[in-house]
Formats: sequence, structure tokens, C-alpha cells
Amino acid sequence: MRSRLVRRHAFVLLALSFLTAPAFAADGGTTVNVSLFDMSSIMSQGGMGPGHGWGMMGPGQGQGPGQGMMGQGTMGYGMMGMMGHGMMSIRVDKPTVKAGDVHFAVTNDSRGWRHEMLVVAVDDPNAPLPYDYNTARIPEKQIKVLGEVDELDAGKTGTLDLKLPAGSYLLICNIPGHYAAGMVALFTVGP
Repeated sequence: MRSRLVRRHAFVLLALSFLTAPAFAADGGTTVNVSLFDMSSIMSQGGMGPGHGWGMMGPGQGQGPGQGMMGQGTMGYGMMGMMGHGMMSIRVDKPTVKAGDVHFAVTNDSRGWRHEMLVVAVDDPNAPLPYDYNTARIPEKQIKVLGEVDELDAGKTGTLDLKLPAGSYLLICNIPGHYAAGMVALFTVGP
């Protein structure tokens, strides 16, 4: 019972940290707090918390070789439970910001998995990204990666500063299998 209360308090503190984080970076840009989540982040000894369910993991489960729910060779970000509601996710405290300097403060809230965060510019956030089922990754040479926070061990933090024009972006984790498990979030920059 005590460990469950400790975990619940830790989750509340994490949520409050998003609300109390500074609105602007030291250079006058906007700070966006990013949490890299997976099931180990929220699981308790008695199971998962309310509202969290397991999704299908990876390609080829009951389908032909190289086939995924979005068709051969491409994968839309909705595959694993509609944008960040799968077994893993990326959560942001500000999904929309104004154009200019953006400071991403990234925390890997996992208890046992490494995660990373790539900022990808997209023309159409609903269009599927290319996906290589053999490597379980998005081929980075086929997308427009603007920057990344390299692999973070569980509990570690990292930062990324970008000057972003108005447009649509996806925040993804491209460690094998993580994008397919739901690690993608839409990020919009307005004028």
C-alpha cells in the first residue's frame, strides 16, 4: 500500500512540474516540457493504473510479412492507439507554441527503457511516415529531422534548442519498435 502511495505522489509531482515549469527559456523562447513514457512509468505491483491499456506490439502480428496496419512500407502515427496512447508515448505540456526559439526540456520517465526524442518537420501531420519493418524504425534519411535529444537512460534528462518556423512537427522516439508502440506526439508551431 505504501509503495502505491509513493508512486501516486510521484505521478502527481510530475504532473505539477509541467504546470509550474517556467513559460520561457532564459533566451526569451518558449520552454516545452516533454515526458518520454512507457508502461514501466505507470505500472504498479498490482497492475496498470486506470485508463491505460496494452496495444499491439510491433509489425507482423497476424499479418503478412512486411505488412502493418497502415500498409506495406509506411506507418501512420495512429497505428498504436492514436498518437501517444499505446504502450509507449511522448507527452508535451504545450502542444502548440508561437514561432521562434523553442527549448525542449526532455525527461525519460521510464523505469527501465532508453528513449530518445527527434523533432521531425512534416507537411501533413496526418500523412504516414516511411517505416522499415526490418529494422522497426523510421528511415531518418527519408524524413526531415531538425534536431534530437539522443538516447536517454531511464530517469535521465536532456535538452534541445531549436528556432522553429510556423508549421507542423512530430516528436518521435526512433529506437527500434518504440515509434510503433506509440512514441509520437503532434507539435504545432503557429505564427
